[in-house]
Amino acid sequence: MMGGRDMQAITLRDVSREAGVSLATADRVMNGRPGVRAVTVARVREAIDRLGYQANPLASRLARGGHRFAFVLPRGTNPFMQALAAQIERLAQFFAPQLVGVEIILVDAFEPVAQAAALAQAGLDGFDGVAVVAVDEPLVQSAIDALIAGGVPVVTLVSDSPASKRDFYVGIDNLAAGRTAGALLGRFIGRRAGAVGVVLGSAALSDHT
Repeated sequence: MMGGRDMQAITLRDVSREAGVSLATADRVMNGRPGVRAVTVARVREAIDRLGYQANPLASRLARGGHRFAFVLPRGTNPFMQALAAQIERLAQFFAPQLVGVEIILVDAFEPVAQAAALAQAGLDGFDGVAVVAVDEPLVQSAIDALIAGGVPVVTLVSDSPASKRDFYVGIDNLAAGRTAGALLGRFIGRRAGAVGVVLGSAALSDHT
C-alpha cells in the first residue's frame, strides 16, 4: 500500500516524478522507444514497480488522439467486396468506443493510378496502418513501399503485391487455388480433348490470375 493512495489514480506523471525524470522520458520507456540511457530506463521501471503503475491503453490512445486505419477497397458491385466492406463497417462501430477509427477508401477497380494515389493520400492523412486489395502493378508497389518507408504498416487483402515491401498478406494462396481448379477440371473432363476458356477480370489482380 502506498500510504493508502488509490492505486487507480496513479498516472505516468506520478511515475516520472517518482523516478526523477521528465514525463516525455517516462513515456519513451513505457513505450519501448529508443534514446533513453539504460540507467534511466532502470530507474523508471523501478518507479513503476514501486507505485504499481499499470498503463491504461484507452487513456494512452486518448492522449495521442486515438488510432486510425484505412481499408482501400475497389468500388463496384462485386458481392464479395460489398460483404467485406460491410464487415469492416461493423468493426468500425465496434472499435469506435476504444478510440480506434476505421475508414474505407473506395477507388475505381483495376485502376493502379487511382489506387496508388489513394495509398499516397492515406500516408499524408496520417493513418496508423493501411490495408489494400492490391493491384499488382509497379505504381502500387511503389506506393506501398513509400508507406512502409514512412513507418506506416501495410497489409494486402485478397489480392497481393508480392514484389512490394508490404508487411503481411491476408488471403488464400491463389496459385495453389488455380492449380487445384485445374486439377479438378482435368479430372472432370477425363480423357476428352478440347479447349479450356479462362475468364478473368484483370491480370493485375493476383486473385484473378
